[in-house]
Amino acid sequence: MLSSPDVLNCRPESETSSGLLSHAVSPWNVDIAREYLEKVADLLLEFAAADITLLKCINHLSTDPHYLENLQRADAIKYLIPNLDLKEGSLVPEIHHEVLNALFNLCKINKKRQELAAENGIIPHLMHFIITDSPLKQYALPLLCDMAQASRNSREQLRAHGGLDVYLSLLEDEVWSVTALDSLAVCLAHDNESRKVEQALLKKEAVQNLVKFFQCCTEQQFLHILEPFLKIITKSSRINTTLAVNGLTPLLISRLDHPDAIARLNLLKLIKW
Repeated sequence: MLSSPDVLNCRPESETSSGLLSHAVSPWNVDIAREYLEKVADLLLEFAAADITLLKCINHLSTDPHYLENLQRADAIKYLIPNLDLKEGSLVPEIHHEVLNALFNLCKINKKRQELAAENGIIPHLMHFIITDSPLKQYALPLLCDMAQASRNSREQLRAHGGLDVYLSLLEDEVWSVTALDSLAVCLAHDNESRKVEQALLKKEAVQNLVKFFQCCTEQQFLHILEPFLKIITKSSRINTTLAVNGLTPLLISRLDHPDAIARLNLLKLIKW
């Protein structure tokens, strides 16, 4: 089997290339190079379980956009996620870091791979890293928020594992609050006839969190939360009424003197509904 340095240095156009692919990547051999890379990725993934060196290699490959499709076809997501189940051992933090970083690279801005990750059980792991305030939260947060946009199945997985509660708790996070609110709005927009998302947002604590967030948000946040709030109340008349009787209406009225014309327009729309 190839050593890790050989694989790591087999990038096309790399100044540190070991020469492994130096001929294969010529215009008339692109298909050969792709086939070779996919076979290498497949071999790495077969032997990567809890092997930190190989996991580092896979993570390294995931940083190059040229390799993402090959890793996907080699079922990288399926092989990587079980490593997040590891709980004991001195190398576990490092293993988790390499795995989650690779998954982040694979899944960002790609709904298909986000859906694959959800199908293979990544959501409970993402929630664990967020709830425990792990250093890996920096990778888990954007992935969890992206899951709302990925697919019907990913949204169902989110709801089933308490992801909506995590989104609501993130309303207190200055950096992620706006993204979390937008994710809630997306989940509600795709709510099915069972209305489980609506039911979750009608809970007393959820209503209090939403109203408190509107009341306490910074000026910069304020300009970005009006549209998600508008999506929420136009989707559900029950949520609209509940928010109104729990203090949102006076907060909307108090902001009507805002200097931004678009903000005032959105406020009027919110009051109208």
